[in-house]
Amino acid sequence: MRVLRNLLASAAALLAVTATRAAALVQGAKVEIKTGESHAAWYTQPVWIAIGVIALVLIIVLISMAGRRNNTTVVK
Repeated sequence: MRVLRNLLASAAALLAVTATRAAALVQGAKVEIKTGESHAAWYTQPVWIAIGVIALVLIIVLISMAGRRNNTTVVK
């Protein structure tokens, strides 16, 4: 029981020292927050780039499918 009490007392002391050091570090911290919006061109947005790539692939697939028409000759 004495060992457990000594262990808990040591843990509490360590926690108190750590908390005071953390508080001292936080008080000296400088935090800057910028909320400015960037107005970049629409074509630089990743969503529009993905939509453009998907549209380009779809057009290429449609062109390749149009070129693969059935060109067989039927003999009667």
